[in-house]
Amino acid sequence: MKTIGNDGWAVEFRRNVHMYCHSLKLSKAGETYDVPCEDSPSGFVLIWPYELKADDTAIQDLLAALREWANQAGIQYRLYTSPTEYETNGPES
Repeated sequence: MKTIGNDGWAVEFRRNVHMYCHSLKLSKAGETYDVPCEDSPSGFVLIWPYELKADDTAIQDLLAALREWANQAGIQYRLYTSPTEYETNGPES
C-alpha cells in the first residue's frame, strides 16, 4: 500500500492479476474500494470508478485520489466518470 496526498488514501496496485486486468484498491477511513481497471490496446490504463456502489461525494473524492495516484506513478489513464464520459492524462489515440 502507498499513501497518497493529504487526504489519507492508501493505494494498492498490482498489474496483470489476470491477463490485462489489474488489481487497484483504494482505502480510506475504514472503507476499501476495489476499482475495476485494465490495459487498453492504445496503452492507457482504463479505470471505471463510476461502477462502484458509493455516494457522489465518495466518488468525487476517489476520482481526485485516482488522478493524483496515476500522475505520481507516471501512469497514462482513461478515467471513466460515467459509462460514456472519460478524462485522460495522456495523448489521445
